[in-house]
Amino acid sequence: MQEKESIIKVFLRRTVILNKFLFSGIKITALNPYWRKREIAQTLFLSAIINLSMWVYLYANRIESDYPVILHYNLFFGVDFLGDYGMVFLLPTVGAIIFLLNALLGQFFYKIERLASYILTLNILIVQAFLMLACYLIIRTNV
Repeated sequence: MQEKESIIKVFLRRTVILNKFLFSGIKITALNPYWRKREIAQTLFLSAIINLSMWVYLYANRIESDYPVILHYNLFFGVDFLGDYGMVFLLPTVGAIIFLLNALLGQFFYKIERLASYILTLNILIVQAFLMLACYLIIRTNV
């Protein structure tokens, strides 16, 4: 019994030391003010969650078929783009690229023009939402 208690104490002591070592040099004030703004941080976090959920959703609902999948459907012309299922993963990839570009541009414009920075950050969330909807519709069309 005493051996288990000592193992737990050693483990707790090591985790405290590790936390102090990892986070001792990180200061929130060292970050750019763009990243410290609560609204921007929440929007970026929600956008990242949506992008991650796109990857998980597409992987979990993958279509195993020898036939090409429908990648684009137009109301007037019907199916106009077929392809391999791997091409579906271009949607979250494009979303991640847009996320990075707009976040970097938002950080750049934050000191110059804050409104442009907020618009770029909100644009990330809107694009991620539309891409998630497109992923959902592609999966639902092919099932």
